[in-house]
Amino acid sequence: MGDNQPVKKINLWGLLLLILTLMVIGTIGFMIIEGWDLLTSFFVVVSIFSTLGFAHPELQSSAGTIFTILLIIFGLITLYYVIRVVSEYILENKLEEALKYKKMEKTIRNLSNHYIICGFGRVGHQVASELKKEHVEFVVIENNTAMVEECERMGYPCIAGDATSEDTLKSAGILDAKSLIVCLGEDSDAVMTVVTAHSMNKDLFIVARANAEGTANKLLKIGANRVVSPHHIGGFRMANFALSPTVADFIDDIQDLSNREVRIDEVVVPAHSPVAGYPISEKLSNRIYGVTVLAINKQDGEAIINPTGDVVVEAGDRLILLGTQEKLEAMLNLLGAHTRK
Repeated sequence: MGDNQPVKKINLWGLLLLILTLMVIGTIGFMIIEGWDLLTSFFVVVSIFSTLGFAHPELQSSAGTIFTILLIIFGLITLYYVIRVVSEYILENKLEEALKYKKMEKTIRNLSNHYIICGFGRVGHQVASELKKEHVEFVVIENNTAMVEECERMGYPCIAGDATSEDTLKSAGILDAKSLIVCLGEDSDAVMTVVTAHSMNKDLFIVARANAEGTANKLLKIGANRVVSPHHIGGFRMANFALSPTVADFIDDIQDLSNREVRIDEVVVPAHSPVAGYPISEKLSNRIYGVTVLAINKQDGEAIINPTGDVVVEAGDRLILLGTQEKLEAMLNLLGAHTRK
C-alpha cells in the first residue's frame, strides 16, 4: 500500500565480477602450472564450474591437482553464494509484495463510510490529494500498472483492477462506501461504472466526470448525483478570472481545502438540534456566532439562497455555511450536526 520502504536490490554486477575473477584466475593458473593453451585452460575451468564433468587433459603435476581441488572448492562456495543471494532476493521481494498486498486488503476491508476514486490520472490524482488534506478515508481503483505503482508510492490504498467490474468495486468496499468519484478518461467506462455501482449500492453518492457534451445527462439519468465536465469548468473559471479576478481569487481561497482561514461547509440539521424550529436571526445570528448561512436546501427540493433572518430552520434542512474553521466547528457543536465527512 505504499510504505515508501526501499526495495532490497541485488548487486548482479558484483556477482558476475566474482565469477569472472575466479574463471580468469583458474585459466591463468592452468596455463602457468600445466602449460596448457588459453582455450584448453578456459575449457577446463568452465567444465569444473559447470560440474558437468566434460573430458579434459589429464593433470601432469601435483601442483595442478592441488590447484584444481582449490578451484573446485572455491567454485562450489561461489556457486552456493550466488544461488543463496539470488534466492533470498526473489523470496524476500515476493514475500514483501505479498505482505504489502495483505496489509492493503485488510485496510480496505476495514473501511466504512469511505470514498472510492475510480481512475488515478490527472483528475483522480488531484481528487486524492484533496481528500487526503481533509483526512478522510478513501481507496483508489486503477488498471494502469504505472499509475498503480505511483498511487502506492504516495501511500494511497489502491486496487489494481477494472472499475466497471462488480468484483473490483466490491473489493473496494462499495457496499459500505459513502461516495464514488468516477475520474475515468473514457465516457463509456464512466457510464458502465456508474451503472454497476448504482445497482450495487442505491445510497451511494456518485460524482462522475463527463468529457463529451451528451454524456452528462446520461450519467445523471443512470444514477450519478453530480456530473463534472472539466472543459466546461475550465472555461467558466477562465472567464471569471478575466471578468472578475478579485472575486475569482476569493472563491479560490474559500474552496482551497488547505486554507483554514475561511471555509464553506455543508451540514444537515438533525431532528434533535436545538436550532430546529427557530428562525436564523434567533439561533444562527452571524453577529453572535460569526458564521453566515449562505443557503438552505429544504427536503422538498426548495433552495433558499442568501436567506433572511426570519427564515425558519427545520430538521432535515441542508445548510451551506461560511466562516472560519474555528467558528464553523463551534457552529457544528451548536447544531449537533456533522459535516459531509
